[in-house]
Amino acid sequence: MVRNWCQSEGLDLLEFNLERERFRALRDEVPTVSALLDELQLRKNSRIGPRTIIFFDEIQEQPELIRFLRYFYEERSDLAVISAGSLLEIVLKTEAISFPVGRVEFLHLGPMTFGEFLRATGRDLLAGQLAKGVCGEVEFELGRAAFREFLYVGGMPEAVSVFAEEKSLVPVRMIQDQIVQAYLADFPKYNSRIDSTRIQEVFRSSVGNIGKKMIYQRLASEAQSRDIKRVVQLLVDARILLTAFHSSGGSVPLAGQADRSVFKPYFLDVGLMNAMMRMDLDTIDLEMKNQFNTKGVLAEQFAAQHLNGIRGDRLEPELHYWLRDKGAQKGEIDFLIENAQEVLPVEVKSGAPGKMKSLFHFSEERQCARAIRLSLAPPGVQSARHRIRDQDIGMNLWNVPLFAVEWLWSYVE
Repeated sequence: MVRNWCQSEGLDLLEFNLERERFRALRDEVPTVSALLDELQLRKNSRIGPRTIIFFDEIQEQPELIRFLRYFYEERSDLAVISAGSLLEIVLKTEAISFPVGRVEFLHLGPMTFGEFLRATGRDLLAGQLAKGVCGEVEFELGRAAFREFLYVGGMPEAVSVFAEEKSLVPVRMIQDQIVQAYLADFPKYNSRIDSTRIQEVFRSSVGNIGKKMIYQRLASEAQSRDIKRVVQLLVDARILLTAFHSSGGSVPLAGQADRSVFKPYFLDVGLMNAMMRMDLDTIDLEMKNQFNTKGVLAEQFAAQHLNGIRGDRLEPELHYWLRDKGAQKGEIDFLIENAQEVLPVEVKSGAPGKMKSLFHFSEERQCARAIRLSLAPPGVQSARHRIRDQDIGMNLWNVPLFAVEWLWSYVE
């Protein structure tokens, strides 16, 4: 991304891969920005000018440079510096590094979205129409067909790239398996205090608990909850697992009413999840035919990884849901999202409104006048009613095609 951006903007890129390069200037007793800049220029035999981008890749390999970023900002704010790395949260915790708060702008990257997948596979016009909220009969059928492909391929860039180039699903699964193996090999490197066998066990069993309230013993029945919790937190810090925290949903912000001890996990990417579950295209076809009523986890996972970044890529990704698992009136709403000062419940299902009792209970309690339903139905709005404790509860139900979830506001607004 950085290389392509610099090329398109006509910028001079000085790229340093920190897995292979170490800087002598950082080992000085009192390291300075000027000494480091001199070393960078000498290594690349290139002067740093006003249109130069300094790019430190794999910065997690040299945590001391993370701390040093603040001095670039304070002493040379005229320079543009980009750093990228994976498993950064793990490194920051284990190395006890004080992050340069207020000196760094964040850009949170996840898997490619469905819209990016469409563009990568030459369907720019369809992506543009869906993004504008235009989803007539033709757009719906083409979007549905592409959605089927995405459920198998997922959004990992290399998997999307090989599918776009070879127009075949055959090599995709091999790429996905390689990515999974790479993650398993990486974890012990960044947290040697956790048994690697336990990490692998929890990692593999986590895909079988997607969308379910987290109960640690389900992931490794013979281990203590304390040990499993540490592994789960490792996977969350690594952004392998996404967490949807229970929120009472009374008002915004949802995070202010969240109970972080109650959550359900989702996976990084639906393609990787299906690879680990060995779900083939025939199974995906069957699930779509049945409107995801047998394995709703597929639809929920797709929605989760897109809703996770719905606030934009500069804010920390987050997910919330609503749960009532005590008392006689149990219920759950798949996701809660914010729209200005409004809390909107989101259900991922294809059932009739009469079967969506949790939505109406939530509506009654929170005086919520509208809700969103993500399914494989065309877009539209319907008035839905349900009786609760002899009261007639009504709401407007926005039907949004599941594959258009990243453009949700175009359909709701």
